[in-house]
Amino acid sequence: MRFNKLLFSFFIGVFTLSSYSQRQVKLGLSGGGNYSSLRFEDSSITEHDSEIGYLFGIATNIQLKNELSLQIELNYERKIVSVFSPEFEINGVKINSFRNYDLYDFMTLPVLLRYEVGEKSPFYINGGVFLGYFLSARERVNDGDLSEDLSEYFTDFDLGLSIGVGKIFLLDNSNELFVELRNNLGLTNIDSDPNGQYQKTNSLSFVLGWNFVL
Repeated sequence: MRFNKLLFSFFIGVFTLSSYSQRQVKLGLSGGGNYSSLRFEDSSITEHDSEIGYLFGIATNIQLKNELSLQIELNYERKIVSVFSPEFEINGVKINSFRNYDLYDFMTLPVLLRYEVGEKSPFYINGGVFLGYFLSARERVNDGDLSEDLSEYFTDFDLGLSIGVGKIFLLDNSNELFVELRNNLGLTNIDSDPNGQYQKTNSLSFVLGWNFVL
């Protein structure tokens, strides 16, 4: 239900902008992989590993000047991170193993300024901020031997900086493909524990996409 509301709001915003804007507007689809990590303070964790997840979403690009545009996206992201604790307990069972945070899911809303270099199949750089809305997290231990819902331990929102580089491949006057390498650096504490510990996100994403000129 939350996803449907976000998706509906995004499309309403896109069509409102395209209706009143006199500038070029593009609508696109994208997807790819991410390599996620956590910056954290937790004495029980001794080893931390990044894992490969994925993302997919929709976007709109609004031309501001010849080389400058505004990129607004709505993405679903699954981030996977594994940590090692020397000893912990789930349901009365002591475990000495890796924890794999699966279904560590966000809806993210990046708002970026994009600057293009070149006319045909240009390169571009973009940067701005992203807002992440937390959906769920589950813990998998020993490849699924035990699992636990971790959603209550996280806050509802993540906020951070986003920067990326990419290249556009023009197909015709109305269609284009693009590839991008992007990093999202979370700046807020997503740990709901008020006792001074913190967790902050970071993800490096490789994105493939298609844009259509409205």
